[in-house]
Amino acid sequence: MTTPTKLRGQQVRPTKAEISAAWARLRAAAEQGHIEANALLIALTENKPTLSMEGGLARFG
Repeated sequence: MTTPTKLRGQQVRPTKAEISAAWARLRAAAEQGHIEANALLIALTENKPTLSMEGGLARFG
């Protein structure tokens, strides 16, 4: 008698490759002079990611 294997649910957390790709995109945007990317990069490296959405744009502060 065989027991059915459990089906896995959807993945909740991003993979390490997805995280690395996101950091690379963020660094590339910051290097191109995007102010919001620079602010987000600084906030994330200081472990202070504070975002508020106003008018459809991400505001850091």
